[in-house]
Amino acid sequence: MSGHDLASLAVIAALCVPLVLTVVVMIPVLRGIGMALAPWAALPALGLGLGTGASVHWKPVLLGMRLYAPDEVTRTYLLFTGILWLFSGLFARGYLREDSRRASFWGFFLATLAGNVGAVLAQDVASFYLFFAMMTFCAYGLVVHERTEAAARAGRVYIIMALLGEVLLLAAFFLTVGTRINLSLAEVPRVVAESSSREVICVLILGGFGVKVGALLLHMWLPLAHPVAPAPGSAVLSGTIIKVGVLGWLRFLPLGHASLPTLGTVCVAAGLTAAFYGVAVGLTQREAKTVLAYSSISQMGFLTLAVGLALGAPEAAPVLIGAVLVYAVHHSLAKGLLFLGTGLLPATGRKGWRGVLVLVGLTWSALEIAGAPLTSGALAKLALKSAEAAAHASEALPTLLSLAAVGSTLIMARFLERTVPKAPEQGSPGAGGMLLAWVLLLVVDTALLLWPPVGREELPHLLESKSLVSAAWPVVAGVLLTGLVWRSRRWRSWRVPEIPPGDVLWPMARVLLPGWRLLTADADREPPQQEDIGEGPPSRFARFRRASLDEFENAEEGLSQLSHVGLALLLFLGVFLLLLVR
Repeated sequence: MSGHDLASLAVIAALCVPLVLTVVVMIPVLRGIGMALAPWAALPALGLGLGTGASVHWKPVLLGMRLYAPDEVTRTYLLFTGILWLFSGLFARGYLREDSRRASFWGFFLATLAGNVGAVLAQDVASFYLFFAMMTFCAYGLVVHERTEAAARAGRVYIIMALLGEVLLLAAFFLTVGTRINLSLAEVPRVVAESSSREVICVLILGGFGVKVGALLLHMWLPLAHPVAPAPGSAVLSGTIIKVGVLGWLRFLPLGHASLPTLGTVCVAAGLTAAFYGVAVGLTQREAKTVLAYSSISQMGFLTLAVGLALGAPEAAPVLIGAVLVYAVHHSLAKGLLFLGTGLLPATGRKGWRGVLVLVGLTWSALEIAGAPLTSGALAKLALKSAEAAAHASEALPTLLSLAAVGSTLIMARFLERTVPKAPEQGSPGAGGMLLAWVLLLVVDTALLLWPPVGREELPHLLESKSLVSAAWPVVAGVLLTGLVWRSRRWRSWRVPEIPPGDVLWPMARVLLPGWRLLTADADREPPQQEDIGEGPPSRFARFRRASLDEFENAEEGLSQLSHVGLALLLFLGVFLLLLVR
């Protein structure tokens, strides 16, 4: 067998191993074998990200499916996708050990992994859409895994918004390719740039993939889905799945081929707004994973900003795309560690060497998100600022990004406050497997800071005094502000009202769907709790949240008429529900 054949086999294995294991888990006789192998299903994709592959062209499949291209975007995405899915799978083995629905989880986990890897490998429009939609709809099973009322509500919002994204993307794809559905992705940016409808196409692409990214005003599913999913599911949802939306922007927008200053300015403004808005709403949340979800919305604002700069300055697009990749690697692993940590700390407890180790790791990961000196976050923000300089962005932009980093520090402090005190002092004896997987991911995360897959040219600048000061002062300012807030809460009795997760979703539901009657089934639902300090009656905002939430639940039947989009994949999901959900 030649080297080319082996390289092609590696590409096929990266896609087919999770697909085959999905089928194995669905067969009762083979289910035990499938669940034993499932945690390792991402290993071929990781190996492909570390090594090399060869392009695969399956002519009989989907008008000629083309997979893998040896470009920096594909290799980088395969690397961090493989890493996070692998260690999330190993973590899930212990996390779900006593879960009666673990077979259902593994089925959806494997199918979503296959869709994620397939979207990264795809090199034509039809294949990309197939795997992107497969990933989107199969991830629904991760969101609703707990089968609680909150999970069902989050699942409904998730699937409705996913269908909205599919509608926008289908329109964009048809305008782009016409009858050439198997158009190579390498040609798409040029075709879009030369199209007479390029502005319309770009708006559709930005909106369609923006749902997955959690872009401003399209973010509402994130803070609902993340808290209800199991910790390994939340890790991949925030760490890799939302990054596929960014990948869609990189693959389909005419970055480097056309100058679209108006759209670019809108994206920059939306990205900056999201960076601050995510922090502002996240600081009011009481659930740790909801805080992390709003942190992801804020962090994705930085990537939205970078894409906007690339739209407005095509000559700087290669540098900006490189910065996006550096940021994607950093955020994927750091946020994955934080989400997995929310499931690990209750198992290890916060006392003893295991608890101390987890607390140190969580603090380190939080500092990475904040962009503290000598962390992957500092490297990512350094790459982003260098790319902005190449794009000749506004001189105010670095200052605004530093202020946003202050917000990142504040929201990470809020996360630690909502996580650590709630953990038991002593953990359970069965946490060893989860702890090992988490620590190994922490080691890999640190190793990638020392040997980054992209952005190596920025590494020497991390030690420069200017870079150290630029990274340090927002973190110091955020810590000082956190301390002031804590002290003021001790001096005065005051409360911070919780903005309901989903924030603008509820006012939108109330305004756009006034004809739907209110349900009385949830009339006795407790209002959103206030901060522990201070007592008082439920606020008007809390009562409004209850009413608007009920209205939204009533609206879902009317909105579900969008479900004809991606019918084949919904049927595929239906098979999963029948075979796996108990």
